[in-house]
Formats: sequence, C-alpha cells, structure tokens
Amino acid sequence: MTGLLPKRLIAIVLPLVLLAGNAALAQDKPADPDEAPREDVLRSPGPEAIAPGTLPEAGDGPPVFGARIFTGAFSAQPFSGFNPDYQIMIGDQLRVQLWGAVEFSELLTVDAQGNIFLPQIGPVRVAGVRNDRLTGVVDGRVRQVYRQQVGVYANLESAQPVSVLVSGFVRRPGMYRGLSSDSVLYFLDRAGGVDPNRGSFIDIRVQRSGALRHKVNLYDFLLKGILPPIQFADGDAVHVGPVANSVSVEGAVNNAARFEFTEDTMPAARVVGWASPRPEATHFRVRRNNAGETTAEFLPLIALDPVVLKPGDRLTVIPEDRPQTIVVEVSGEHEGVQEFAVPPNTRLGDIIEQLALNERSDLGSIQLFRKSVKERQRALLHQALDRLEHEVWASRSRTDEEAALRLKEAELIQGFIQRARQLEPQGLVVLGEIDSTRELYLEDGDIVFIPAKSNLVTVAGEVMFPTAVAWRADADVEDYITKAGGFTRTADTGDVLLRRTNGEIEKVGVGGFGAAAPRPGDEIMVLPQPNVKNLQLGKALAEILFQLAVTTRVITDL
Repeated sequence: MTGLLPKRLIAIVLPLVLLAGNAALAQDKPADPDEAPREDVLRSPGPEAIAPGTLPEAGDGPPVFGARIFTGAFSAQPFSGFNPDYQIMIGDQLRVQLWGAVEFSELLTVDAQGNIFLPQIGPVRVAGVRNDRLTGVVDGRVRQVYRQQVGVYANLESAQPVSVLVSGFVRRPGMYRGLSSDSVLYFLDRAGGVDPNRGSFIDIRVQRSGALRHKVNLYDFLLKGILPPIQFADGDAVHVGPVANSVSVEGAVNNAARFEFTEDTMPAARVVGWASPRPEATHFRVRRNNAGETTAEFLPLIALDPVVLKPGDRLTVIPEDRPQTIVVEVSGEHEGVQEFAVPPNTRLGDIIEQLALNERSDLGSIQLFRKSVKERQRALLHQALDRLEHEVWASRSRTDEEAALRLKEAELIQGFIQRARQLEPQGLVVLGEIDSTRELYLEDGDIVFIPAKSNLVTVAGEVMFPTAVAWRADADVEDYITKAGGFTRTADTGDVLLRRTNGEIEKVGVGGFGAAAPRPGDEIMVLPQPNVKNLQLGKALAEILFQLAVTTRVITDL
C-alpha cells in the first residue's frame, strides 16, 4: 500500500491506519459476516437517533434476554410450508390439476384481478381465499361447466415475493425481500436482529400503509414457542420500538438475563419464573437503586409473591447455605482414591494423611492447582496483553521509513498477542515447605498433584537442543545449558528461570549461574530476547514472556 502513496504522506497516513486498526481490534468479538453489503437490501434509511433506555451498556450485568436468537438461522431458509390460514394473494403461484373428462396440469400465477384462468372454464376468483379452502373454490367453479367425471386438485406452490421495510432499533435497517408467507423472525434476522442495547423484544409492530396490523412480543416465542402467523404484503413495515424498562435476574437460575417490561413495576415472581431458578435456589436478594442510594433486601423464595420490582433493580437468586461438601481431586504418584468429598473447612494436611503414597511419591514437591488462581492469572495476563496492544498501535512515527517499520513490527506483535490469548494458565499455587502448607484450606475443585521422584533436570526454551539431562550434585544451571547445546542466538541470557518441582521460580542470569543449584526434577527455562526496536515495547514483551512462562509453562516467541 505504501508504494501507492507519496512518501511525504506515508508518515501521516500510516499512524491513522494503525489507530483505525486498533479501534477494530479493541472490539472483543469476531466480525459479523452479515455486516457486508447485501444484494437484497434495496434501500436503507438514515441513522436513527438513539433513544435513552434503561438497559445498561453491553457487558454490565447479565445479557439481554433473547439477544442470542438472531444468528442468521431464521433467514437461512424461507418458509414455504402449508399454512391453512394463509389467504391467497396476487402474485402467488398455484398448481392446478384436472383429470377425467379434462386433462390439465399447470402452474398458474394469480393475476392483478385476483384470478387464475382455466382453459374452457374461464377465470376463477381466488384472491382472499384461505389456503385450506382453495381446492373447494376451484372445484366449485369447474362444476359450473363440468357436472361430473372431472377431478380437481389445487395447491399453493409458492407465495408471492414481497419487499418488507425493517426499521427502528435493529442492526441494519433496510428493505428486504422474502415471501409473503415468511415469519416476522425471518425479516428481523435479515436486518441483523434487534439491537439488544437499544431495541425492544416486546414492542415489535407490523404496519401496512401506516396502520397497525400486528403487535409482536418475542417473549411469547422465547418462553412458549408461540409466534403469531403474519401474512406479509409488498411494502409492509416491521418496526422495532425502543427498549422499555428492565430488571436483571442472575445467580442460581438457568436464564440469567435482563428482562424487559412496559409497566412501571413488575411482579418479582413473574420475572424469576422467566429466569427459571435451579433446584438449589432457596433465597433471593434484591438490590434497588432509589434516588442514587443502593439498598438491598434478602428474603426466602417463598416470600417472593408480594415483591414488586422497579426499573433498574437487580435480583440475585442464591442458595441458602454454603455447600456442605467440596470435591478435591488427587492425581499423580499415589495409590487409592482419586477424589475426596470433604467438608469446606478441610486443610491440605487432612488430605495428605489419607493418601496412599508409594516409594516414588515426592511429597516434598506436592503441587496444588486452583480454579480461582487460574482465573486471576488469566485476567492479569489479558490485562498485560491489552496494555501491550494499546502501546503497539498508539506509538507514533516521525518518518515514512519509521512508519513502515513500525507497521511490520506491530503486525508481528499482534500475531504474538493473539497466540498468547489462547494459552491457558495452570492456576498453580506455589507451596512452601510441606509442614507449613498442611494448614492451607482447600476449595471446591482443587487438584492436588503428587509428583514422582526424578533424577533428571529438564532444559527448555531458547537452547539448541531442548532435552532432559541426568542430575549431578556438582552441576549448576550453566552446566545443564551447555549439555543442551548452549543458547540460541535469540536467547535472553539474562532471563533464565529455574523452576522448582513445587512450582517455585528463581530468576538467574549469566552472573548468577554459579550460585544456582538445580535439584532433581527441576526445569531450566531460557526465555527469548524480544526482537523489537522500541525499548518500551521490548520491556513490556519481556514481562509478558516471563508471565507466560511462569503461569502456563509455555515459552513462546514473536
């Protein structure tokens, strides 16, 4: 691209391109393929003003109820099935067959007068006839000419193509083609669905020539599977109104969501019924926002009936008590039970006393993996990656050559960031001496791992031949790296990590090799040197590489 621009403009254009790229990357969701222009969009009205609503911004609290139904599945296949209430319209195609005294089989189109024409019989008025009465109407007209010995069959082959305007708070307002027999979900899906942060799922109107024909509440479809049959005509409009009032329900429910209602208040029992509490749910808490002051109520579910919710309230369904038991998994070098169901106040020492260890069990290097620690490590890693991504795309260039270099460097780092986001932290809790860790309280889902005794030292990362080396009492870190072929040219000799079997990390360098004493089962990890020109980016990259090595045990490079 830079070859097409004057050199003087490159230094100005490229930073703008980078900033635009950063804005696109900042959206933490995949691109919607339906955002591309479509051939079936005839015209699109101008942008609509965003009316103030009561729904929080995306990401604040649970999702909007119904927001996930518009995925393109409704618009993938038009509806051409039999609907007995469908009324024949001008432009519909009918399959008419006569046999006996007259042989006739043709696909006929209802003309502008609402008729089809049968040879030797004449016009037959079918516009406005219900689908389930079509054969009877045609048969009655044939009997006026042929009294007997003529069989008659008539069937709606395909409905009339129509163009329907979809407006209001949808993602892509516009005019969309379909069939008169298609559902309102078909046309909404073609328009990208209801905008969950601005549009209403309970106030959808179908209008013809400005007059209201139908009012659709999608909650009837979402909760009961009920969708009113609507026969569309060319030029009809589907309008999605602005979002109404809302309350949030979360916690021990199957449908944690923000629910919408048009009244000033809403019975809490009705909303909780929509959310479908789980069997363990016994109590609920309501957080109210009254004139800027947050208040809370805590009550059992049996007291739900008189409670009334107001716009902006948040209801949380919760179990009455803490769990009576927690489950702890034990793996690694031991015999016997793999899972323990124990009280919540169980300590690590209580589990150790029940283990059936063998001669290879390395109890002094016991490891503990915890879900909450894993989630925390993931959050910190993603925060660091977000900061790095911002620094990459926000950096400025003074010359066109520097801008081109920064663009290549940014693309390289962006690929590294994407790969790093896929790595999963282990959630390892670093334990100290075994005697002091016995008092550690366990949590539900903890994994206790008993390593096997080993007489090897593993060397990984930026060495010529990553391998495992037999442990020697007189060998230090430098000796093991030499056994692995020495450093690669991209190795950071100042960032060498010694990972103990119990998860402890020691950072060593060239000057400290002599003092480092690997023990049997330890791992030496040589990190790569970030190959970037910007010193600030290099420092940030080095910190993230260290963080990845410690939390995921994966050594990655640009």
